Amino acid sequence: MFTILIVDDEKIERDGIRGLIADMNYELRVAEAENGEKALEYLRLNPVDILLTDIKMPFMGGLELAEQASLAQPSLEIIIYSAYGDFDYARRALYTNASSYLLKPIDIEEFAGVMSGVIQKCTDKATQQRRTAEMMQGYQKGLEYEREKWLTDVLNGVQVIADDAALPFGGQPAALLLIDFKERFFDRSYEAFEQAAEQLTAGEYELLNLNEYQSVLMVPCPGSGGQKRIREMSEALAERIAERFYRYCCIVYSPVISDWQEISACYEQMEQTLDYKFFFEDTVVLFAGDDLAGRVPELVSTETLMADINQFINHGEYAGAAKSIELLFSHLSRNGGSSAIYVKYLCSDLVRNAFEQSARRQKADFQQTVERIFKSDSILGVKQVLLQALSEIEPDNGAPDESKRYIVQQVIRIVEKDFREDISLEVIAGRVSLNPSYLSHLFKKETGQSLIKFITQQRLERARHLLDSTNMKIVDIAEHAGYWSSSYFCQTFKKYYGISPQKYREILDE
Repeated sequence: MFTILIVDDEKIERDGIRGLIADMNYELRVAEAENGEKALEYLRLNPVDILLTDIKMPFMGGLELAEQASLAQPSLEIIIYSAYGDFDYARRALYTNASSYLLKPIDIEEFAGVMSGVIQKCTDKATQQRRTAEMMQGYQKGLEYEREKWLTDVLNGVQVIADDAALPFGGQPAALLLIDFKERFFDRSYEAFEQAAEQLTAGEYELLNLNEYQSVLMVPCPGSGGQKRIREMSEALAERIAERFYRYCCIVYSPVISDWQEISACYEQMEQTLDYKFFFEDTVVLFAGDDLAGRVPELVSTETLMADINQFINHGEYAGAAKSIELLFSHLSRNGGSSAIYVKYLCSDLVRNAFEQSARRQKADFQQTVERIFKSDSILGVKQVLLQALSEIEPDNGAPDESKRYIVQQVIRIVEKDFREDISLEVIAGRVSLNPSYLSHLFKKETGQSLIKFITQQRLERARHLLDSTNMKIVDIAEHAGYWSSSYFCQTFKKYYGISPQKYREILDE
């Protein structure tokens, strides 16, 4: 509905025009002002589509009002009316933005013709504004998609644009934040999370959603002190997530990146650091490549670490066990209270398990290693003996590999069967009786992709099959593919296939 402002110092004139508008059934919201000054004050505070004003009024005449009103609202349609004897004023009106001129007393047919013409102009402008807004919205969505595609390619090492003008933030140094949740989050709270990110970064950011559990936030780091700023931003974001969403998460932040060619390698290091999240119970902020020596008081427990190390050993992953061994010794040295005998006993137990799982099971080798452990005079010496022993023990090349393949196949079957359910890494790890950290390591090593990415792939491939072979509504396909939000499903589908589900189906129908 359009708004008309009637301006006349005579109330009877205003009432008459209001009556004509009502009699002719014009759908207009009517406002009134008794002089030019009050009308201009109203115009500066409220949107108005049509201004109908008398010429001669106290304080400010109609022509001056028309000039000032055009400055306040340039798209305003202006109708000026006056007595016949004021024709000279009417000629001056041609130099304003006046749309029409009416003479007093107002002729009903002339009034109807002028009003219909002005309302049509307002309608045409509103239609054009809507079309322009839709075009701009489509353009912005296109730009957003291109930025997301560019960042996805860069993270995966596919493509890097060399032109600084085309890079985010004009090619200036930047940093990445990898935000990871244990439970599904972004399919329901992505927009709210983006609002929090925008407030935190003052609008300078690029946000790429990877899946329901993970997103990557890129922020500029100009000048000195960028690393400290990114750490503080990561900690502030973690606090906001806890306060606003009541969720625990892991945030891994990168070093400041000056060379955009290094983003892919940096992101790979961030994903490796993310594996440490399994040793923390609550929200944690980690630096990519950090050995976590300063974070060990927050680790879960000695028992958890021992169980994790033994799972690596049970499957012949001695090199993979080294990371958890470093955490174990940092934990023991920082926490204190553990006797030397207790530490040596733990390490002897790990060595025993390694020998039992290996192809070499000589009793003498095991005894010699244990003797070296108990002869060590420092906790560092014990760790070195343990790591050296694991590096020298040959894993069984038969059963362990077969066992790994069986586990991965078991996980794949679970995902293929239950991808519509709320399955996560932790849930699947429990179903195959493995620690999440080991399952994450094993699945990525055997398949070349993370388990979370594999789940996303299965859901989207199922959705594409349904688009190909059924007439199901897209909202129903989203639900059938395991997505709680159809809009989130459409966004994810387009990121994965480069086309929306609706467009994909239209192409199939051509």
